[in-house]
Amino acid sequence: MTDIARKVSRFNLLVLLSIFLACTQSPDSRRLETVSMLGAELYSDNGGDSLLMGIETRLSAEPNNLSTLMEKGSVLEGLRRYREAVEVYTQCLLLSPESPEILRRRGQRYITLRKLDSATADLELTARRHTFVKAENLKYTENLNWAIWYYLALTYYLKADFEKALTAFQKSYDYSADNISLLASVNWVHNCLRRLGRSNEARQVVEPIKEDMGYSGNYYKCILVYNGTKTESETINYDIAKDFEMCTVGYGMANFHWVNGDRKTALEIFRKIVAEETWQANGFLAAEAELSKIQ
Repeated sequence: MTDIARKVSRFNLLVLLSIFLACTQSPDSRRLETVSMLGAELYSDNGGDSLLMGIETRLSAEPNNLSTLMEKGSVLEGLRRYREAVEVYTQCLLLSPESPEILRRRGQRYITLRKLDSATADLELTARRHTFVKAENLKYTENLNWAIWYYLALTYYLKADFEKALTAFQKSYDYSADNISLLASVNWVHNCLRRLGRSNEARQVVEPIKEDMGYSGNYYKCILVYNGTKTESETINYDIAKDFEMCTVGYGMANFHWVNGDRKTALEIFRKIVAEETWQANGFLAAEAELSKIQ
């Protein structure tokens, strides 16, 4: 075989290999969702259209079916396609303009998209419209009473309006009806009080939470450090922590360092958090907001 023939043969093999790889690898279907407060582009997950096929079939027959549209919004959220979810919820509001649940969902996803003014507007409006009723033993994902105040409080917190955030987080605490919502509210009430320099009150909020009370989760881990039951090193290993643990526990620890005067360590942890991929997490948003204020 001549040198030219060998080169042609090698070239053909490379072409065939590239075609094979192109056919066997999934195309990158991630969508640009938003830009972070630090200027980073944030993307949806890859794929997921198959999860929407059945929903789209039903909507083609009944395009204004509110239940199906809400289901579509939930699936889009799970795929981190939040811009489309917001569009769906906007369509839902045309069909049911007085719905506090739809406004809450859209407001929450405006937070995820870093559109804090839009989020605040939706959540303040739904707080005015909704009739709040204290419930018992209600899962946090089904507890609209809690969710409205919790996510409204989060918008204030991300804007560093800690007085308003404290008031709203305290209201979310009042309407918590399971351990997850209770601990989440306690965590953020504590953080607000510490940011406002009200350390004694913050201590009183977390003092009743002890080990062996049947609690679990990332906010529980934070609270046990706040009240001195656990140490940071017992709670999180920054070398292996990732995703929601890094974002939630990491932010709790970073904020704890911040309010105790160790800004250097706090900033190091904030930067670890925003290096994660879990950009929809509340702790990620909070770390991002902190860093954006010092750029």
